[in-house]
Amino acid sequence: MDRQSYAMAGANDKQEKINASVPTVTRAVWLWGALWLVTVLAGCGPQIVYDYAPPQTPEGRACAIQCHSSAALCRQMQQNTYQQCQNTYNLMLQNYNACRENGGKHCSMPSICSSPSTSICDQNYRECFAACGGKVTSRVVESA
Repeated sequence: MDRQSYAMAGANDKQEKINASVPTVTRAVWLWGALWLVTVLAGCGPQIVYDYAPPQTPEGRACAIQCHSSAALCRQMQQNTYQQCQNTYNLMLQNYNACRENGGKHCSMPSICSSPSTSICDQNYRECFAACGGKVTSRVVESA
């Protein structure tokens, strides 16, 4: 193979690698765009805001502090679960990219992780707070 043919073969290999990565890049850009749109739209429209009146007794206030601690632990566990998912996703993405770079035909793109959901933590906190003698009221607030 002469120099020019060798140089062209190298250029073709590089082009193939670039072309192989385009679907991955396009998908990632599309997913980030969709995530951004959902985030923007989630901020629009009315939102429910909760107001808390503390329990009147010392026992009730101590109980409410326990509710707060439990809710904080719940949120931390949700965040840890999300972080574990992200770590697994990153490893799987590396495997996927290596598969594609090596010409694999059955490479599986990993699924993205859902954002940590703390709504169950918040609901449990409201129920716990009320069971301790506190008062929880909700109101609808229009977003600006």
